[in-house]
Amino acid sequence: MGFLRRLFKNGKARNQKMRNIAAELNFHFSDLNDTGLFQQLSEFKLFNHGKSPKITNVLSSEVNINTECHVFDYSYIISTGKSSHEYNQTVLFINSKELSLPQFYQRPETIFTKLLSFLGYSDINFENFPEYSRNYHLKGEFEDVIRSYFSKDVLNLLTAQKNLYMEGMNYYLILYQKGELCQPGQLNSFRNLGLMLYHLFLLQSKANTEDMNAMGLNEI
Repeated sequence: MGFLRRLFKNGKARNQKMRNIAAELNFHFSDLNDTGLFQQLSEFKLFNHGKSPKITNVLSSEVNINTECHVFDYSYIISTGKSSHEYNQTVLFINSKELSLPQFYQRPETIFTKLLSFLGYSDINFENFPEYSRNYHLKGEFEDVIRSYFSKDVLNLLTAQKNLYMEGMNYYLILYQKGELCQPGQLNSFRNLGLMLYHLFLLQSKANTEDMNAMGLNEI
C-alpha cells in the first residue's frame, strides 16, 4: 500500500507541475485525453505497443491556424510471461495541414538494429553525416523522398540530440525518448525542438508543393 500511495502522490505532484507550466506558457491543459488524440496517432509504431495505453497531462497550443502542437505523457504496459513493465514517456505531437511528410521512423541505433543491417535489412545513412548515421536507425519506404526532407539543417539538429525517437507521416510528426518523462521545467525546450524540426520539414513540404504545381500534378 505504501508503494501505491507514493505512486499516486508522485503522479499528482507531476500533474500539478504540468498544470502550472501550462498556465505559465498560456497553453490549454487537460488531465486526461479528451481530444481524440488516440485516433490521430493510431498509425504510429509507438501507439501500437503493449496494453492499457493512457494519455495524460496534455498541454496543447495553436502554432498557427493550420497547426496544433500537443505535449503529453503516454504510458503502456508490456507483459512478458509472469511479469509486466510499464513504459512512460513524454511525447510531442505536431498536427499540421501544411506538412506533407513521407512516412519514416527514426530510432536510436542499437545492437539489434546493427544486426539487422548486417543481415541485409539496411537503414538510410548519410555519408556526409556519419555521426547521425552511427547514432540513429532511419527507415521508410520512399528513401529518396525521405532524404530530401533530411536536409543539412535537420541532420545537424538531430545529431545534437540523444536517444530521440521520431515518426512522421502526412500531416503528423511525433518525438519522444522511450521510457523517459520530460521534466516539467524542460517541456518548453522540448516543444521548441519539435517546432524547429517542424519548420525545417515545412520548408521542404512547401518546396515539394511548388514543384508539383509547376509540373501541373496538383491539377490532376
